[in-house]
Amino acid sequence: MTLRKIYLEITTECNLDCGMCIRHAWSEPARRMARGTFQRILDDLRTVGTIETLHFGGFGEPLAHPECLEFLRQAAQAGLGTELLSNGVLLDEATAAALIDLGLDRLIVSVDQASLHDDPDFHGQAATVHANLREVYRQRLVRRASRPEVVIEFVATRKNIHELPALKRLGLQLGFSRILVTHLVPYAPELANDVLYDDWTTTRRHAEGSPWNPAIDLPRMDPRVEVQTVLDRLRASGSDVLCGGAQLSGTRMYCRFTNEGRAAVTPDGWISPCLPLLHSHAYYFRGARREILAYRLGNVLQSRLSEVWESDTYRSFRARLRDFPFSPCIDCGGCDLRSANLEDCHGNEFPTCGSCLWAAGLVQCP
Repeated sequence: MTLRKIYLEITTECNLDCGMCIRHAWSEPARRMARGTFQRILDDLRTVGTIETLHFGGFGEPLAHPECLEFLRQAAQAGLGTELLSNGVLLDEATAAALIDLGLDRLIVSVDQASLHDDPDFHGQAATVHANLREVYRQRLVRRASRPEVVIEFVATRKNIHELPALKRLGLQLGFSRILVTHLVPYAPELANDVLYDDWTTTRRHAEGSPWNPAIDLPRMDPRVEVQTVLDRLRASGSDVLCGGAQLSGTRMYCRFTNEGRAAVTPDGWISPCLPLLHSHAYYFRGARREILAYRLGNVLQSRLSEVWESDTYRSFRARLRDFPFSPCIDCGGCDLRSANLEDCHGNEFPTCGSCLWAAGLVQCP
């Protein structure tokens, strides 16, 4: 397996305090990546030769780091594809110009509503973010710059899903070419009722259709209420539903981080196989609290990132994720083992991934 993408968390600091944020679910102090740590990572990535993208993101606001733009510039000069995930508040005129100058490939901005009304549960200062996106777009047009591509990341909940069509119509004003929709992870119990995947299931999606649970292949249909009602019932029961050969019901549990050659690094240099295991935290799913303990395979200050990636421990973990032998904890509600990622009823030991919302395709990362 080739290492292709690094999620680089250069800080866990943030200029906002959104109600949905994972930072409310841990007790870690805020941290910034030191220049020496970044240089060590960059020097290693130069020699790896397979890295396609260095993603500046994680669970803080990268632009809150005073050296973010310099780090991005050095990564671009090293020939790496660069992405920046931001809440958009700090994307002022000068920062927009700097991002275009340094050759940022993709700018992902968190926008959870089309309106300018601020909701404490969502990413805030919507009016500022919209104005900043317009400025990025203006500068791209004036300078005839094809980059950065601008992508919106939209966290869908019961409260805001109705705003998605209106947000799409803002593309010509705000200059974005794509909306990446992901689900809310309820890091606080009061958010659990806002999710849009209560009835989602992975049951029987590990195999082809059978007499016990035939696959259903549909033609295209109008989105009528009577059609949607039937589709919802089929999906909720674990049926394999297709439309013209395209999956409508989702597929088997699949770890994109592992299968697509991705890894994540904390500000202190700790290497994790994915973003969900980057920090210890808790979230709430189907009425139950689940504790996630961080899983780290090494530190860039002690070993080269490439050495950690090729280590026997990391290789063994990736092989396990490709096979995905874990219990289907995401569908099961009757076992105390589901309360943490320490072990499961199939005998798998830490970290267990049978209830991972990312592997289930419910939460998406750029």
